[in-house]
Amino acid sequence: MKKMQSLLTAACVAAIGSVGALVTAHAAELQQSGSPDYSIGSEPMQLAQADTTDSAKAKHGPLLNLDPNGVILKGYDAVAYIKQGKAVKGNPSIKSTYKGATYLFASESDKADFDANPDNYVPQYGGFCAYSMSRHRVADIDPEAFFVFKGKLYVCTTKRGLKIFSSDPDTNVKKADENWQLYELPSSPGFRRYLGG
Repeated sequence: MKKMQSLLTAACVAAIGSVGALVTAHAAELQQSGSPDYSIGSEPMQLAQADTTDSAKAKHGPLLNLDPNGVILKGYDAVAYIKQGKAVKGNPSIKSTYKGATYLFASESDKADFDANPDNYVPQYGGFCAYSMSRHRVADIDPEAFFVFKGKLYVCTTKRGLKIFSSDPDTNVKKADENWQLYELPSSPGFRRYLGG
């Protein structure tokens, strides 16, 4: 019996070591590839859940692309993307919090517009790359690679990804929306895959 336990323990240790080696090799391969669609970016990203009193919703909050301070869009003004059609860095002293993310604004006027109707300005796919989401991946963004389509904000990892995504917006938005449903809830397979589980 002790010999069987020793063999099982040795087999488990070997299996864990093999999985660890595969994960390490895969991470190294992705790092060497330099592919922005696989990259999470240089800053650490946090996953967040919406603040809600409904316990069922709290269990299944959205996946958000936040910096270590809980700021979305790398601190760029969500309203400026829509109203001015350009990427404008927000002011850390002018901010609002919405569904677990902190938004920064370049002006009090932009903050007021956001506070009046935040759903008009939030980025799609939790602020992750729209092009990558259309390809069933989660990736960080370049806040200056953006696209406003039918009044909604889409941000991408690179200008190249943005160009591809915006070349056929109806098809790509539809694909990204379908894929986002798999990532949107922490209990979903996409969310677990993103976390490496």
